[in-house]
Amino acid sequence: MSKRAATSGANKKKKQKIYHCAKDTQTGGSKSSFNITPDMAGVIVMCSRGKESRAVKEAIDILSRYGDALYPIDTKETEQEDSEDDLEAAIAKEVAALKKPKEKKRFANITTGTDCVAFIRVSPPIEPVKLVHHMLTDLDEKQIKTTRYISRYLPVEKTCQANLPDIEKAAKSVFEAHFNQKDKEDNIISRKFAVACRVRNCNKLQRMDVINALAAAVGPGHKVDLKDPELTVIAEICQNICMLSVVHDFNKLKKYNIESLLGINQANEDTPQAD
Repeated sequence: MSKRAATSGANKKKKQKIYHCAKDTQTGGSKSSFNITPDMAGVIVMCSRGKESRAVKEAIDILSRYGDALYPIDTKETEQEDSEDDLEAAIAKEVAALKKPKEKKRFANITTGTDCVAFIRVSPPIEPVKLVHHMLTDLDEKQIKTTRYISRYLPVEKTCQANLPDIEKAAKSVFEAHFNQKDKEDNIISRKFAVACRVRNCNKLQRMDVINALAAAVGPGHKVDLKDPELTVIAEICQNICMLSVVHDFNKLKKYNIESLLGINQANEDTPQAD
């Protein structure tokens, strides 16, 4: 075989290309991995398949806008205070600021590796339930569509491992502020409630087992009312994590579904779009 033929044959045997998943700089994991962990608070964002990354960007923009309005960022370090500090005190303040750990972003994408589902972590002082309720109430009143990719928001007060003992423990913590309110005579105020549960990519839990456990965790003195509940317990289970919250006006606000709230399914052309 000639030298030229041998060289030609070697060139044809190209090495197989290897592709690696890009890293998500916000979570430290791959874009396809599930990075929700226990003890997080945030907002579940539902969207069309294949539009997850666009929905995340859209959600962070909208959540930030409403979040900054409800929870203004205190950036004022008054000029008067600065002028009163002597040089030594000013230097000490700068050193202390450098040593202070960086605060978490108010809103950060946590990858789920799940079609049609995104999760935006929310940091204090923002309360996800209050924020989402305010957003959807505003949307209901104005009837102006402000999203292209998002179909639903669900707030999350607390996440935990997806097993019944951990779910029951987390539920008691979450339910304290909602179901243990007392009247002037120190009696528990009775609430009508419902439980909405969905299980995704998790074979170790049955939906009805979770619903029964959560209903029991609510405690005595409250009544189940599926048609007109005052409070709705939300349990979204995805892989090995359960996401819990208690919300108001779940039925009134069309189960927090944006398209239903705007009547898009019934009259798509009549819904105005935001500029």
